[in-house]
Amino acid sequence: MTWSLVAVPAVVAFVAALLLVPAVKRVAIATGLVAMPKADRWHRRQIPLLGGLAIVVATLAGVAIGQPRSQPVWLLLACATGLAVVGLVDDVRPLRPQTKLFLQIFAAALMSVFGLQFQFTGLPALDMLISLVWLVGITNALNLLDNMDGLAAGIAAIVAGFRLLFFLADGHLEGAMLAAVILGACLGFLVYNVNPASIFMGDTGSLFLGFLVGGLSLVGGWPYARGTTLVLVFPMLVVLVPIFDTTFVTLARILAGRPVSQGGRDHTSHRLVALGMSERQAVLTLYGLALVGGAIAWLSYRYGLGYGAVLAVVLALGTVLFGIFLGRLQVYPPDAVPQSGVALLLANFTYRRQVVTVAVDTVLVVVAYYSAYLLRFEGTFRAERPIFEQSLPVVLLAQVTAFLVLGTHRGIWRYTGVSDLLRLAQACALGTILSVLGVSFLYRFTGYSRAVFVIHGVLLFVAVAATRLSFRTLDSALRKESPDAEPVLIYGAGKGGLLVLREIRGNDALGWRAVGFLDDDRSKQGTRVDGVLVHGGGAALEAAVLATGARRVVLSTPALDTALTEALVTQCEAMGVHLVQSRVQFTPLT
Repeated sequence: MTWSLVAVPAVVAFVAALLLVPAVKRVAIATGLVAMPKADRWHRRQIPLLGGLAIVVATLAGVAIGQPRSQPVWLLLACATGLAVVGLVDDVRPLRPQTKLFLQIFAAALMSVFGLQFQFTGLPALDMLISLVWLVGITNALNLLDNMDGLAAGIAAIVAGFRLLFFLADGHLEGAMLAAVILGACLGFLVYNVNPASIFMGDTGSLFLGFLVGGLSLVGGWPYARGTTLVLVFPMLVVLVPIFDTTFVTLARILAGRPVSQGGRDHTSHRLVALGMSERQAVLTLYGLALVGGAIAWLSYRYGLGYGAVLAVVLALGTVLFGIFLGRLQVYPPDAVPQSGVALLLANFTYRRQVVTVAVDTVLVVVAYYSAYLLRFEGTFRAERPIFEQSLPVVLLAQVTAFLVLGTHRGIWRYTGVSDLLRLAQACALGTILSVLGVSFLYRFTGYSRAVFVIHGVLLFVAVAATRLSFRTLDSALRKESPDAEPVLIYGAGKGGLLVLREIRGNDALGWRAVGFLDDDRSKQGTRVDGVLVHGGGAALEAAVLATGARRVVLSTPALDTALTEALVTQCEAMGVHLVQSRVQFTPLT
């Protein structure tokens, strides 16, 4: 019976959206309500708008079938529908940003007037302010997220899906029904909105869905029964992607000296495509991030924040590092300069990389030590908490000191190698020894477990090594070589050849693309070096050129005898292929 109360309205919403989208698409085309291609927009053809109208009507139809009696559900739906009307007007005739913002604040304030707000501080005025910021922020975040086919509707569906789980677990059937209806309407719309999209939701849909998914946090009291900390932790985890994208774009534009309100192809989804992903892969990546955030919120809700806190902090840290990685991509004009004092300070701060490294390591020390206690004591951790809290400052000071002494913060992450990892291992071991000595000196090691410090050292090394390797791993995974780049063969598949390969891949100014190696060592022939095939030695040069279309050969080492070098020069001249020497700054030999 419970499932029918939730499933039937959801199915109605899905079918309604499925049937309504083609109709509103025809209306949009007939009335000229289409999204035109612009320089700062992603699409490159005319796309009908009004898809959001189908979402709104489908949602209302599903809720009407469910017949909820809860005032909060109807109030949330009424306010969201009011913003959908605002969005529809904006789609037809653009409104001023301040007008839309005022109406969003009005709708959020109306929710608070009727008692729908967070109970976070116990101070009604402050709780109301937090609720206003939350609702308006999430509404605009989803609006900004509507920048690539299927992204906003898919994220809204994921958020609604996790809300559905929470409401069902808490026995809040009417909240579950509303979440299920939103899920059904989004899925019905996604049939037409996934890449390549044939219709957009416009502001009608994005403002409607944004206010709904933000307001679901206020319908039902499930977060409050589990502690005030969870009032904001759970909602933020579930809507992680809109919050991350909005924060990232805002900071990126400020640091680049651009107005925050100025649109552009600088969102996380756009940058993922620029790094080599297809549009669908970029959207699926952000779907995955949303699923991870929702899953951590669910685990925390089911098993307590003590266990979910570690995953939440790791996810937050990983998201920050992901943002830093994406921020390295040049998407703004090179003449863009920061305007504000804070932005100028950050842009000109010489040691920002080292500061970020120390900050990340400090967080990981705490997370690893906390995790070591959880793994060692499991269900009895609560009894060990005083000892953990007592020793944490000692461990933190000892480990950070070890990192600073061995200079682990000085490395460049994307060039992390074996020597860097060995230094990290030494720093973790030294920090563990210093921690044990410090605890022994201050507290005589009474009540402490040796296993905790061993586990902490191992976990810390794994975590810190993962952060150091993250940029290099992402660079490798997302590496995109331009098909227009000049195909190049590298002569020598040893260490010098590997360095040349990395230089070619990391230096876009060269305009080269490594298509193969040549090496006279028979044991290397037929193998691959970092994914690139070793074709053969000097005798295989002509066959390799014909097979790969190479127009240039790079000698990775000067240790070739004169006869072999002259033979290579002769062969390259005969085939019209350039021969260059890497050790003399790629100076042409032919």
